[in-house]
Amino acid sequence: MGRPVAVESFSRTVKEDPKIMYEFKPLQTESLRPSSNAASSKLGPGQYAVPNNNTYKKLMDLQTKFTTNDGKLVWQKMPKDMPLYYLSIGLVVFGTLLSFHALHKLASPPKND
Repeated sequence: MGRPVAVESFSRTVKEDPKIMYEFKPLQTESLRPSSNAASSKLGPGQYAVPNNNTYKKLMDLQTKFTTNDGKLVWQKMPKDMPLYYLSIGLVVFGTLLSFHALHKLASPPKND
């Protein structure tokens, strides 16, 4: 591959390729372990502590609403998503019509009077 691009590469006094050095640090596994509190010590293998606050409950309700099999698509489940969907459909149609108008204008030469 040649020499790597570095300041030393442009000098004519370089006799050999620079050596690449890697420095690895050992992984600190103590910081990755969860703290042993009373709630997590009662749980068995494969069981985890679940938050008990309103934000988490709202998230779970939202996930339940989106995963229900009611025959609707994702963008049809929430009422606030419908205007955004119709706006994007309208912009796609408008952009397509504008593109066809520009192509027609470019394809037909102007009339010489």
